[in-house]
Amino acid sequence: MSGGSVRPWVVVTSYPAWPSPYFAEMARHAPTELALEFSPDLDSLTRDDGGGVINLHRLKRLYRTAEGTRTANAAERMLCRLTELRRDGWHVVWTVHNLLPIDGTPPCEADRLAARGVLDLADTIITHTRADAAHIRRLADTPVIVAGWGGITASTAPVTRPVAELAARMTSDSMSVLMLGNMTPYKDPRGVLDAFLRNSRSSRLFLVGPCPQEDLARELLAAADNSDGRVQVRLGRIAPEHITALYRSADVALCPYRADGSWEFFSRALFPSSVATAVEFAVPVVAPNLPSIREITDGHPRLLYPPPPDRDRRSLPPRSAPGHSPTPIGATVGATSWRPTST
Repeated sequence: MSGGSVRPWVVVTSYPAWPSPYFAEMARHAPTELALEFSPDLDSLTRDDGGGVINLHRLKRLYRTAEGTRTANAAERMLCRLTELRRDGWHVVWTVHNLLPIDGTPPCEADRLAARGVLDLADTIITHTRADAAHIRRLADTPVIVAGWGGITASTAPVTRPVAELAARMTSDSMSVLMLGNMTPYKDPRGVLDAFLRNSRSSRLFLVGPCPQEDLARELLAAADNSDGRVQVRLGRIAPEHITALYRSADVALCPYRADGSWEFFSRALFPSSVATAVEFAVPVVAPNLPSIREITDGHPRLLYPPPPDRDRRSLPPRSAPGHSPTPIGATVGATSWRPTST
């Protein structure tokens, strides 16, 4: 941690060990006076560093047992630790991308307990859109700041041969549709692939990104093999500096998000980073008609389709009893007005 009179802004994440493009952009563009630091956990923060800011993002890493299970007891321990750190002079800020975990096992009561607890004890909540801020304000009395949104910085770095060949295939087609990012259940890549083949004729779909589930990866590759070349699957991580070449070769960015079942909370709060990135690269967007997506794509070429009906709506637990007075730190975070942030 920073010493002396500097009050650090500590983002709790395993970056750079976990190569997140989001945090790479944050590190690249953060002003010096922010004194930005990264910490993998809460235990490394001390009383001596009090007075700085603890910036939480995805909470689930902070309340898992040694076996990797998210439990109510672990969530309570996380909340107790955050309470201790506030007493030591730290400010707690939660940047909300999603209120609940979006991958792994479906959200459980431990996840709702953790989210409810952080909403109650945080000094400030940050969202990327006004739509998300409006929902958070209905859940908690904590001050909410809208920081705006941005994509990935355009790169002129040379790309690898496989990426160059993929980009060339995209530009050789009359219509190329790019779905770039993690192939995870909340995006329903197999359902997307099947719907694409049913509802299109001559365009090609490019599914590009890592797929952590081996059975799903096999399904996607098999379906692509039987698509007469209309679906191209390239599984594996794409380096952030190579993303520019792919978006500039695509005619359309397909950015699916489910908003039913385990992911119904996307209909209320969601930072759709793939949508923001596509908009920054000036690529037309096809995505579900969700509040944050409407906001980010406003004025941009888009086709928004209705999400599946919500049949499993589960809210967070009610607000906790009064007993914590948030300390607004808007002057530390920045202006409270919404602004698109071009990165």
